[in-house]
Amino acid sequence: MPRGTSGWSTEVSLVARESLTEEIRKNTKLVMPEEQIPPAKMPLTQKAAQSSPLVAVSSKLVPKLVEAGVRVHTVGVDSVTSSFYYIGEGGGEERVQVEGDLVAAVGAMLGDRAETSAIERVLDGLTDRLLRSLSRDRVSEIGVELAAQLPRAAADGTGTQGTDLDAFEKQLSQLIGASEKYSSSAKEIADNIAGTYERKVNVPLFGEARKLSMGPFDLTVGEKKVPLPTYERWVMSGPLQDTTKAGSVPPPGKPLPSAPPRPASVPPPAMKAEDAQRAAEVAAAAAAKKKADEEAAAAKKRADEEAAAAKKKAEEEAAAAKKKAEEEAAAAKKKAEEEEAAAKKKKAEEEEAAAKKKAEEEEAAAKKKAEEEEAAAKKKAEEEGAAAKKKKAEAEEEDEEKKPAEKKKKADDKKEPKQSEVSTLKVRRAESDRSSSIMTYAAIALLLAAVYLAYRVWFSH
Repeated sequence: MPRGTSGWSTEVSLVARESLTEEIRKNTKLVMPEEQIPPAKMPLTQKAAQSSPLVAVSSKLVPKLVEAGVRVHTVGVDSVTSSFYYIGEGGGEERVQVEGDLVAAVGAMLGDRAETSAIERVLDGLTDRLLRSLSRDRVSEIGVELAAQLPRAAADGTGTQGTDLDAFEKQLSQLIGASEKYSSSAKEIADNIAGTYERKVNVPLFGEARKLSMGPFDLTVGEKKVPLPTYERWVMSGPLQDTTKAGSVPPPGKPLPSAPPRPASVPPPAMKAEDAQRAAEVAAAAAAKKKADEEAAAAKKRADEEAAAAKKKAEEEAAAAKKKAEEEAAAAKKKAEEEEAAAKKKKAEEEEAAAKKKAEEEEAAAKKKAEEEEAAAKKKAEEEGAAAKKKKAEAEEEDEEKKPAEKKKKADDKKEPKQSEVSTLKVRRAESDRSSSIMTYAAIALLLAAVYLAYRVWFSH
């Protein structure tokens, strides 16, 4: 019968049944738990092994299964030290490891409210909540407890070590025998609480079932913070009602009076009542598990759809961002090319203007220089002409001064013999030749000056 793991001092490694494919079992030479149970001697135990969603595995197989891509969950509980640890590894997922003292963790979380009663309330169902949270709702406390009482999947014939299959078969037989007459009521209880959104429903045997909820909180176990979602359970308590009597099952909305819930530490009044209550709890747990599985599947589907939508949106946003970046890059390139072309054009225009200005300045300088040279040549020609004219005037003046002397000389010569006349004539002719030479040189100089001036004026234009 399910008793929880609060009294454990045990470690067990488990895997989901569906993960042990035919190929993995063949490669690891693994023998399943139901294959190690004699069906004729222990039919109920074998059926339980076949139905268990979790399979306990030998510690020697854990490395091989992890290597084969199977997610292995290792759970350890020690009631003496209130310690708990969980290791999840393999399956292509991140390794998860949590270890710590649960009582100390709860006390630290409660702080000033850490009284014994408050700690016990939080500890109630805490192992199940931790296992569901750490394994992503693939491992539960009742699943671990069932798998731990069955043979381990092994490859060396050690799967049944540490188990008492005879005692387990006997317990199952007693439980089924004691609860057989309540089977229809248990099924009705399961049907009543499955799929309902009510927090109280009428049920056979107990009159009323109540849904208890524990709010979400974060619990730091060791050094790791574990988020625990809302936890809900159906609770049924009170004296067992005889369903064989007429009117013993309360009509909807009118439950029979029931005793207040008993604390977990108070034993039930009778063994049969305990067996029936446990049977109803097992049925309720199975129904609740089925509902939880369906809700988990729906949540997974929603999560997958949301992830696909988010991925599509991210791809569309990435494509839009890429297109925008390309457009901006093209625009920036075009702008840069236009600016470069404008800069080149401006530079060419500036260079052309500078060249034109330089040419104009050079032309003006050349013209000015030609004008200055022309003026200088003209001035020089004028000065030379004036000098020549002055020289001519001086020569003429000198000639005029010489004429009286010559006249006197002529008169004197008339008185002298003819030889003196001849000498005088020679002197006159020499002076005349000299004056003629001077005039010739002046004319040539003026002609050269005129030619040079005309040359400068002609080539300056």
